Amino acid sequence: MPQDFTHPNAQPFALEAGENALLLIHGFTGSPSHMRTVGEAAHAAGFSARGILLPGHGATVEAMEKSNDAQWWEACRAAYQEMLGAYRRVAVGGLSMGGILTLLLAEAFEPSAIILFAPAIRYKRRVNHLSPVVKRFARQMKWKPHAYVPGEFLSDYDYGYAGAPVSKVEDMTRLQRKARKALPEITCPLLVIQSHRDESVHRTGPEIITRGASSRVKEIAWVDRSRHVCTIGPDRAYVNGRVIDFLNRFGV
Repeated sequence: MPQDFTHPNAQPFALEAGENALLLIHGFTGSPSHMRTVGEAAHAAGFSARGILLPGHGATVEAMEKSNDAQWWEACRAAYQEMLGAYRRVAVGGLSMGGILTLLLAEAFEPSAIILFAPAIRYKRRVNHLSPVVKRFARQMKWKPHAYVPGEFLSDYDYGYAGAPVSKVEDMTRLQRKARKALPEITCPLLVIQSHRDESVHRTGPEIITRGASSRVKEIAWVDRSRHVCTIGPDRAYVNGRVIDFLNRFGV
């Protein structure tokens, strides 16, 4: 995963189109690049779209060590409230940890709709829960490279850290627990998109969310060729199509 955060795709973005908008939140160690194709698709469909950069991201792993879950939440809250003052209706979409933050926004503000891309409501690897112990012996963990056939994956939209500070997994876990508790208070329409091949989050995540949320509209869309970052994988056209369909039905 490239770490050249000067690339335009890695920057926060604001694509203006109409009076209804979509706030997009990237995941743990990622950048706005992972959400940009979704934003571009929404923009082409007549929605304004903004992708934010979470504190501690888009710089260095050491900078991320100095950030925390409270700062990540505050950045999302501030962005959402700013957009409420600029647009008629605001929907929210988030990838992985961004999906957890999206659930918390849904509890606090009830957006017009929420879209969760591989939400990290349950880890696939139980070792993530051992971070309070592991951090004593290892400061960082490395991500495995993507295993795709050349051309299947949008590498020009894949900017993030090559690893993660172990201590920050605890911060993500705190957000995860809050999101689980928040589920019964969530009433807005929600869509969960996840891949059967996801290497990071558990396959039961979409069911946990749809079973726990109080929303009347709860949809799950599965893809089969992508990995965790399904927004820029080989299923991206289908993913974008489901997003636009959902926004057209519930985001306006």
